[in-house]
Amino acid sequence: MESHLQGKTVLVTEATRNFGHITAQALAKEGANLFLSTLDHEEQLEPIRRDVAALGIKAVAGQYDISDETQAQILVEQCLAEFGRLDVVVNNVLYPVPVQSLEELPFEQWKRKIEVETTGPFYLFKQVLPVMIEREWGRIINYTGLDAFKGGEIVSGSTELGIVGLTRGIAREYGKHNITANCIGAGGIETEEVEGRHGFPPGARDPIPRWGRPEEIAFLTVSLCSEAAGYVTGQCLLANGGKYFL
Repeated sequence: MESHLQGKTVLVTEATRNFGHITAQALAKEGANLFLSTLDHEEQLEPIRRDVAALGIKAVAGQYDISDETQAQILVEQCLAEFGRLDVVVNNVLYPVPVQSLEELPFEQWKRKIEVETTGPFYLFKQVLPVMIEREWGRIINYTGLDAFKGGEIVSGSTELGIVGLTRGIAREYGKHNITANCIGAGGIETEEVEGRHGFPPGARDPIPRWGRPEEIAFLTVSLCSEAAGYVTGQCLLANGGKYFL
C-alpha cells in the first residue's frame, strides 16, 4: 500500500524541540520529504536530518528565525528551491521563558515569545498559503498547549490561544482551496522540556494516569496531514490524557 505522504514535501519548524524529531520520523516513514528548521539549535538539527534521511527520503535542514519576515520568506524560497513544492507545514515553533507572575515578567521576554510563537507563524503562512493555493491543496498543523484553554502561565496561554485563533482564521478563509488548518493541543507529553520545567508526574486522578508519548502526537500529526483528513479543519484536537475536556 502506498504511504500516505509519498512524494509530498513537509516543512517542520523547530524540529529539535518537544516532539519535533519523533514527528519528523513518522512523516518520513509515510514517504514525505522533509525541510527541517530551527530557531537557535542548529547543532542539534543535523543529526535529526541524517536520521530521517536514513529512512529513504530527502531531508534538508537549516536555521531560520521566522519572527523576521525576510527569514520566513527565505525559508519558504529555499524549500521550494530544494523540492519544487510545499504541501504541508507542521509548526512546532517554541520560545520557552521562565514561569513568572505577570508583575515579574519582563516585557522583553513577553515581546520575544509573542514575536516567535505568534508573529513568526503569521509571517510564515503569508509565504506558504500562496504556494498551497496554486496547487489547490495544503495541510497546516500547529502545535499548542493546554494553557490556551484552561488558563495557566500568562505568556504561554496568550501565545497558545493566539495560534489557535490564527489556525481557525486560516481554516475559514482558505478551505475553498482544499487547504485545511488544525491545531494539536498537547498536554502531559513526556519530553525533556516538560520534565525540566515542571518535574511532576501525571495525576493519579487523570482519566489516563500516565505521561503521553511523543509518538502519540506524531500519529495525530500524520493523520491530519493525510488526504483522508480533508474534511477536518479549524479544529483543536486535545491530546492530554483527559486532563482537560473541550
